Amino acid sequence: MTETDSASVPKSGPAPASVSAPPPRRAPAARDGARTAHKARTDRLAAVAEGLRLQLAEAERERDERERQIARLRSALADTAHRLGEADRARATEAHRADQAEWQAEVLRRRRWNRLGTALGGVRQRPLSPGSYRGLRGALRASPAPEAPPKRPRLPKHPEVRVVDTEPYDEVPALDFPDVPVNRPGLTAAVLASGPVEAALRYEWRQLEGFGLDDWRELFETEEPDLLFVEAGTGDGIAVPVEEPVEWCRERGVPTVLWDTGTGEGAGVPGDVAGLFDQVFTADAARVPELREALGHDRVHVLPFAAQPRLHHPVRAEDQGRYPLLYEGEYDAGAEPLLGPAPKLGAHFQGTGFPALYRQRVVPALPYEKALTARKRYQVLLAPHPRLAYEAAAAGIPIVHVAPREQEPGEQDGHVEFGPAVSDVQDASRLLPALLAGPEMRDRQAHLALRRVHAAHTYRHRIDTVLETLKPSRPAATPSAPPLVSLVLPTCRAEQIAQAIEHAARQVWRPLQLVMVLHGIDVDPSEVEKQARTAGLDDVVALPADRSLSLGECLNLGIEAADGAYIGKMDDDELYGPHYVSDLVPAFSYTEASVVGKLAHYTHLESIDAMVLRHPGLEHRYVNVLRGGALLAEGDLLREYRFAEVGRGEDTDLFHRLREDGVQVYAADRYSFITIRHADPDRHTWQPSDLELLADARVAHYGMAEEHILF
Repeated sequence: MTETDSASVPKSGPAPASVSAPPPRRAPAARDGARTAHKARTDRLAAVAEGLRLQLAEAERERDERERQIARLRSALADTAHRLGEADRARATEAHRADQAEWQAEVLRRRRWNRLGTALGGVRQRPLSPGSYRGLRGALRASPAPEAPPKRPRLPKHPEVRVVDTEPYDEVPALDFPDVPVNRPGLTAAVLASGPVEAALRYEWRQLEGFGLDDWRELFETEEPDLLFVEAGTGDGIAVPVEEPVEWCRERGVPTVLWDTGTGEGAGVPGDVAGLFDQVFTADAARVPELREALGHDRVHVLPFAAQPRLHHPVRAEDQGRYPLLYEGEYDAGAEPLLGPAPKLGAHFQGTGFPALYRQRVVPALPYEKALTARKRYQVLLAPHPRLAYEAAAAGIPIVHVAPREQEPGEQDGHVEFGPAVSDVQDASRLLPALLAGPEMRDRQAHLALRRVHAAHTYRHRIDTVLETLKPSRPAATPSAPPLVSLVLPTCRAEQIAQAIEHAARQVWRPLQLVMVLHGIDVDPSEVEKQARTAGLDDVVALPADRSLSLGECLNLGIEAADGAYIGKMDDDELYGPHYVSDLVPAFSYTEASVVGKLAHYTHLESIDAMVLRHPGLEHRYVNVLRGGALLAEGDLLREYRFAEVGRGEDTDLFHRLREDGVQVYAADRYSFITIRHADPDRHTWQPSDLELLADARVAHYGMAEEHILF
């Protein structure tokens, strides 16, 4: 029994004066009257409820009947459009045949022998008439042929009748939020936020969430948080009053942070609420001066939206890119430059508030966990809300923006564009068809946006910013440092050392370690290390290896010398772009894979000077094997498994053992890596013919065109 409960129970003995006497019992007649009135009221309510149930059932029947009628009308409309189109094409074909027949008859009439026969008949009838001989002279002159009609009929297009396809919303699977270790297990944060933000933040720290007015104090006192983080997205205030939790935190020295995610005119958190917090962040940079003036201090900072790799990632989904265009969110008149031409291109509009012009293309809104899956079924996302733009860019979905307003000199609005921007309908009507018709254009744009997100725009980056701001008052946790990557590169050809060092040194990822294994070549390791440091690599290890060792043994020597949290393998005769490593490392943050690399990749066939894309489509997927010269693995895993001590097939053996043990392998993008197949097959250990390589490939272009792949 609690202290409160025991205080409310009277002790034994006479009742104290403060305890009121029980109410008098009602007479039987009064009880019967009350019972009758209660029964009558119950009967009335039951009748009302029954009437409402009947109305609801009737409304549901009407709805079902309307849906059936709509389905029948859609089918009839499509069928009618098809038949009208076929009829128009048949009429055009018949008209073309008539034109052809008329033209052929005219050609016959104009031929000389035909006209000469008519003129000779006139001479026989009137042999003494000068006109008969003039007709004969005219018949002997050449006559120009009539203009020929087109060889093929000009067939009209089918009538443009488009009916919205709602199939992607019938059975959209919900995204499973993975249960994985958080990035900062030593940091506990109490979080009040919207569903999408709360879901994204739970992977950044140990999170106390879902508390309210009744239980926040008990929760905080049971496990005191290191930080109170509150998100508010509108000017209407915060769902849970925060005055008391903020005061509780202030008394105990727990820092409090407000993140204002309202954007656009009229959005934002009122100043009296923002003034409660130690630090205020806003997603709209234009509000910083306003908030600083209203609050009277400069503890107001910009914190843009972000992506959470665990939820927003490019791993391919079912029906990836099946549909053309998606506009997701409430209708925004400012997006009209993009929305105007979108319906004719098959766009879907997911949300509410759309004008009648677009309603045929409107599809139902989805819960957040389903929207993340459905979004990947589209080729291009139109004018997304800033939060959706970060999420879509991290998911590898191309984006088209509306061009932002012109800014005053020195003004910053925090607007981040992950794709092209258009300012009017004319530009949009040109750009959107080009994107839909050009998969290479879409894929490159999506890859650049994905790279940009992982470089600076994940929630890990945002929380690092928050912690840096709080550090002077309470260093709750230090920002995470990027992991060391070791690249193991064996070579048995002295002439390839310079190229190999160049491709390792050009990597933008740091910290980076190069472990070069000199296999049976007479080169001073110290000179190789000096050459690599001159090229820009600070951490270099060069190891001599006897010629009698197998390739697998050489790789294991490199693994033993590698210090990295991740260990990668490079070949001395392949080409690597500067983002080769930096594009692979993020895959460990959004997959369950322990080994990542390339399966879809470009190969230059020297014999025909063609660049072919091998294994097209096998990117951003879990796979069984990877290209041996383009893999990156968890360092401890590679130290445990090592390579088989053989001269050929060491990669195949490794992936076979990984597969048997259930270790996940992931194929990332196809860029930043090119394999070279020389015309002389004796220059390669693996010697398939060019025709064998072409069997699972498509020709991308002729020539090297490195800038197309190694960007």
